[in-house]
Amino acid sequence: MMAAKRDRPEPVLPARRLLRAYAFDPMSTRLSGRFLTIDIPFEIDLRPGPSGRLLQVIDYDVSRDLWYLPVDLNSAAILAQRGMQPAESDPRTHQQIVYAVAMSVIERFERFGGFRFRWRGDDKLRIVPHAFEGRNAYFDKHRRAVLFGYFRADSSDPGANLPGQMMFTCLSVDVIAHEVTHAMVHRMRKYFSEPTHPDVLAWHEAFADLVALFNHFGFPEVVSDAVAKSEGTLEQGAALLDLATEFGVSTGRGAALRSAIGSPRTPVAFLKAVEPHDRAACFVAAVFDAFIDTYKSQIADLRRIASAGTGVLPPGALPTDLVNRVSAAAAVNADRFLGMVVRAFEYLPVVDVTFGDVVRAIVTADRELYPDDVAHLRAILVEAFRRRGIYPSGATSLADEALVWSKPPLDLNLGGGINAIDLAPLILEATLDLDTGSTVSFSGENDTDAPSGEAVPGPAVPAQAPHARIQDWGVEHAYELGLDKAAGKIEQVSARVVYLLASDGQPRPIVAIQFAQRRDDLEDQRTDETGRQIPRSQRAAVRAGTTVIARVDGQVEFLVAKPLPLSDRTELEHLPRDLKECALEFDKAGTERLGRMHDWMGDVEDQDALSAWTVEPATLRLSFARLHAGQDGV
Repeated sequence: MMAAKRDRPEPVLPARRLLRAYAFDPMSTRLSGRFLTIDIPFEIDLRPGPSGRLLQVIDYDVSRDLWYLPVDLNSAAILAQRGMQPAESDPRTHQQIVYAVAMSVIERFERFGGFRFRWRGDDKLRIVPHAFEGRNAYFDKHRRAVLFGYFRADSSDPGANLPGQMMFTCLSVDVIAHEVTHAMVHRMRKYFSEPTHPDVLAWHEAFADLVALFNHFGFPEVVSDAVAKSEGTLEQGAALLDLATEFGVSTGRGAALRSAIGSPRTPVAFLKAVEPHDRAACFVAAVFDAFIDTYKSQIADLRRIASAGTGVLPPGALPTDLVNRVSAAAAVNADRFLGMVVRAFEYLPVVDVTFGDVVRAIVTADRELYPDDVAHLRAILVEAFRRRGIYPSGATSLADEALVWSKPPLDLNLGGGINAIDLAPLILEATLDLDTGSTVSFSGENDTDAPSGEAVPGPAVPAQAPHARIQDWGVEHAYELGLDKAAGKIEQVSARVVYLLASDGQPRPIVAIQFAQRRDDLEDQRTDETGRQIPRSQRAAVRAGTTVIARVDGQVEFLVAKPLPLSDRTELEHLPRDLKECALEFDKAGTERLGRMHDWMGDVEDQDALSAWTVEPATLRLSFARLHAGQDGV
């Protein structure tokens, strides 16, 4: 029997699945004749839809009350041709494209984030390719779904399309990547959908644009084409540095929806920007300023070699070898910058994020992993932010040591106190979860108090994981964390171990824990027309929150706190002097923060046309659907 098995071994299933998509939309493919090949993990149990471990494509058209036949990517005919050739008239290829792009974005995030991404428990992100008729696509956090619209091209200025031609947002690689990233950001930081500062939703948009734009550099043929057409500079490579070209031109803009380059390197635009997309564009432009500058520096020697030392390339097509070398440098540089931004997520606050916070998080995370900064990338990026007016408030300088997050005001260790935490189960779970061949499964969850069924970040945790201890540790050390024992429940939002790759090629494990606390006592206590107090679900939430970053031995390295004023200072009287002083410092910072939040929310109310007719706070109306509809786009 064993001999027969050796003679006729079972065929080995592939590790990767290759699927085709437009490059980067139907218009671009029609003009170039090129399709993209997207390389993603091969899901053995992928069901028609497609429906896999993380994603479920549901192709129901609400406007037409119509279900489209789901594609089976495990069909022999489809496997034999590496996926169906995209066709605007075939909804099954639309389903294939949204699945392929979404999976590639998630995998890219995992590579830089250092942990296995998943939604809550067995939940999946729903993707609806033909959700509605309209010039829009957006992530709906309540449905936990990405919804794509379709529309008629502008009748007078459709670009390289026919007037009135049907356009599908689900066929744009950029739009898919952007919207799926919104869903992932919500998974990582669910309270970033609560605007308490002009930068909160702007960061959502900026990060989604950065992922979509840097995603271009994962396709060597596109990079090589842009390098060849721009004589190596990339600045003429529209396919690389423009976002959602077909969508932009088909809606009458005459250009791509957004571009990463071309705006002046001054703070004027950022200081004037109010709308989230406009503020986001300034942040994205700064990142690409740094990317282009470092890329040019990295290929300067290749240009000198190819130009006999002058640096000025001769007329004509670039040599193939030069194009290949320069393209590889561009892709590596893109990965480095995207990695800097993705890794910074663990170092972001739980609530009320600002672009200054993002700058600090990028510098802190990168300095931990690349302390020498041999390539000088951190300094170049910080300078690019400064030139566009983006830097942390209160920073004493732009040196690394002035921008990194502060150490805890008091010594903290997760393994100390009466609620000491045993981190071994968390470390074991994170290690096993990164092993794709592991057969170990976990039934536990690290979700705590997830409102409205929303997802909470981090992988599932074994039942023996110390989550009750983590919760109790947070309560025990509330004042050291910038929280308030007397002001209501302290929520453990997430806890996980991630492995970040350092400059020496070795993984650096860190423990990242998020705590949040909703402060009902500080929220708007207005009543409706009947005199009843506005329900909690209809009030703009006011939250404190703290991110704890610790080593695997439990020693807390950084606290990223967003405090609020203490509800009762008399509670401090019995505390040791150093702890009392620490709590009062957080109280002072929290008072200032609350004042800024009230000022901004008041401005939003004043500018909102509906504020005079409803008691619903204007900030609750700033959903992604309304935000994107206001921009006629994504």
